Amino acid sequence: MTQTTGGPGSPAAPGDTLVAETPVPVPLGRNRSFLLLWTGSGMAVLAERFSALPFTLVVVFAGYSKTVAGFVAFAALLPMLLVQLPAGVLVDRWDRRKVMIWSSAIRLCGTVSIAVPLFFGRLFLWHLFTVAFVQGTLTIFYQLAERAAVPNVVTRDQLPTALARNEARGRAAALAGHPAGGFLFELARWAPFASSAVLYFLSLCTLLGLKGPMRADPSKVRSSPIAGAVEGLAWVWRKRYFRVALLLVAGSNLLFQGLILGVQFIVKEDGRSPATVSLILAAGGIGGMCGALLGGWWIRRQSIRYIMIITHAAWAVTMPAAALTRDPVALGGLFFLLSLIGGAVTVSGIVHQSRMTPNHLQGRVGSVVLLLVSGTSALGAISAGWLMQDYGIRPVLLGFGAVMVVLALIAVLTFAGAGADREAAEKEPDAPAKDTAPPRVDTTEKV
Repeated sequence: MTQTTGGPGSPAAPGDTLVAETPVPVPLGRNRSFLLLWTGSGMAVLAERFSALPFTLVVVFAGYSKTVAGFVAFAALLPMLLVQLPAGVLVDRWDRRKVMIWSSAIRLCGTVSIAVPLFFGRLFLWHLFTVAFVQGTLTIFYQLAERAAVPNVVTRDQLPTALARNEARGRAAALAGHPAGGFLFELARWAPFASSAVLYFLSLCTLLGLKGPMRADPSKVRSSPIAGAVEGLAWVWRKRYFRVALLLVAGSNLLFQGLILGVQFIVKEDGRSPATVSLILAAGGIGGMCGALLGGWWIRRQSIRYIMIITHAAWAVTMPAAALTRDPVALGGLFFLLSLIGGAVTVSGIVHQSRMTPNHLQGRVGSVVLLLVSGTSALGAISAGWLMQDYGIRPVLLGFGAVMVVLALIAVLTFAGAGADREAAEKEPDAPAKDTAPPRVDTTEKV
């Protein structure tokens, strides 16, 4: 068994393996460092969810056009295209604990700066665009730092369970945050932003209790940031099936972003309240949370190639159906199914990527992954807003459904063979060995 200098809950020293190993690991439910990280990050995710939907709701219900609403969503999602790669390089260079702390502190200030003018009945679009962009940027830094920090506080065998619980926590935060944000928005336009500020403050207090530092082995970090970014890109490029899987999920996320924007305008055109949008997205949150809890179980029983085929085949059936109804209950049910599948494949993909990736590349590879699978969401928001303005909501959503069918066919043709399994079995220096007996996900243990 590999000797390490730190146990669970202690930061890994330079030269350690990806995660610490001890003969008797501390259960996640009693691991102080994991609990602080899990709780503090949970409040940060909840804060982000509280204010994410109101950024577009405040524009939609102020009477602005679909194009303007699309631009607001685009501003919030644009960092996924511009910031992912440099953020990944910096996360691998900086103390990941400090990155999370500063990200929460600045986002706290951003939400306060929106809440105050709204409290006095003022709305400045340039200010909304700017804060949406800054919030999106810092959310990326936080996500990359948190994901890269998890292996520093748990053992290798606990990694799939820890990552599954992190994803389930995020989905649960979305479940609570989306409807809460909508209801608070209906109560007062400034309320969701003020509530986010309070949650960011609580997250900041919790993260300050984490012991640091949490950084990669300095001897394996390249001196040039550009060379570091290229190294992460090159690693992903060498993994053919991994690369195709990322592109497929990226295309799917683009379509989902258009669907979310379309639902907001369907609800408004039918004369329903913002709370209806929140409830539809809450149904998706429930599905995503359930899917996240299933993801760890799924990746232990099926290889990633089967998961990709099943996922896109199911989406190809569900996505077109969402374009054929305006009934809120039906839309809620379809969002539940779409997010159930999405939550499961997200956890499976995170575990798959974490197992394959060397520790000194975790931040950079994670940034490439987020760039591809989430960066397209920015394009989905702005293109959907423009297309719906010119061609109508239903034709655009039907077109998105047809594209999803094409993506499903590509998934079947690509992953029908065993090449993806052989690629996943390849070992690289500093990458964790594949678990021979992964732990059972105990969903009854409270975290």
